[in-house]
Amino acid sequence: MKKVAVAFHTAALVLALLGVAGCGTSHPTSLSNHTSSANSSTPTAFPVTLKDDAGHTVTVAKRPERIASTTEGTDEILSGLVPKKNIVLVTTYSNDPSYSNITSFVKGIPTIQGADAEQIIAAHPDLVLMASYTNQNVVSQIEQAHIPAYEFNNFNSIGDIERNIEVVGTLVGNESGADKMVRDMETQIQAIQNKVKGQKKVRVLNYSSYGYVAGSSTTVNDVIVDAGGVNAAANLKGWQKVSDEEVVKLSPDVIIVASDDHGFIQRILANPALKTVPAVKNHRVYSINSAHLTSVSQYVVLGVQDVAKALYPNVDFAP
Repeated sequence: MKKVAVAFHTAALVLALLGVAGCGTSHPTSLSNHTSSANSSTPTAFPVTLKDDAGHTVTVAKRPERIASTTEGTDEILSGLVPKKNIVLVTTYSNDPSYSNITSFVKGIPTIQGADAEQIIAAHPDLVLMASYTNQNVVSQIEQAHIPAYEFNNFNSIGDIERNIEVVGTLVGNESGADKMVRDMETQIQAIQNKVKGQKKVRVLNYSSYGYVAGSSTTVNDVIVDAGGVNAAANLKGWQKVSDEEVVKLSPDVIIVASDDHGFIQRILANPALKTVPAVKNHRVYSINSAHLTSVSQYVVLGVQDVAKALYPNVDFAP
């Protein structure tokens, strides 16, 4: 997943939810009892104090009005939780449709590539959202400027995405909006699962031109399972590099490739070492919108839908 290498996406060479019933996975969240509403006459109580994923205690004194996002995942989450005028920085990836689902929304918002303390502080934010792999010197400079900075570390499942949405909702004072975002995700995924219920399970492999496949403990694993498939690489943990011989042994019925991995499908189909793989023999190698497939925000639901449509082309997914 490239988005975790790229932003709060940025681990995946690699982009929730539920206690979905039936054939889906369960995506528990640790923050679920929020009652405030964006339009409520009873505003969220500030200050808010949370411990972030790096173990730091973060206190937000009042509802943020100038938020800097240094991960693409939080760019997308913020787009659904706060007014555009309250976002003072987003990542450069948010402008790239290969990675971003909010290119129209972010037009006009200043961008940042990487976490640059000077640029962040110059934007005069009252909240900074970062990833825990951010250079700690940068984090220290921001904290020394008395700006609250929350570091995220967990984006390996749809459940992690759900939790991160809830955390952002708490930090920005829109817990009810975050709850609704998660409920909408749950509803959409449940609808997809209902559509594919009873379909023959297929073995699915997410494969990249770098030789990596998505194993367990990845958002793509959850995407595959929630789309009604079986992850052919589920016995591998995380993102693992594999050989052609190992792909043959995994024997996927379907191979999915991120759409920004240009030309890789043709290389797979032309590779004589893979000619016995069921997905290759049957020409079931599909390009999936990379902004959807690698999403670590609410837009991961679009990845579930895209994959379900590829796995089960005869199913009508219309509402």
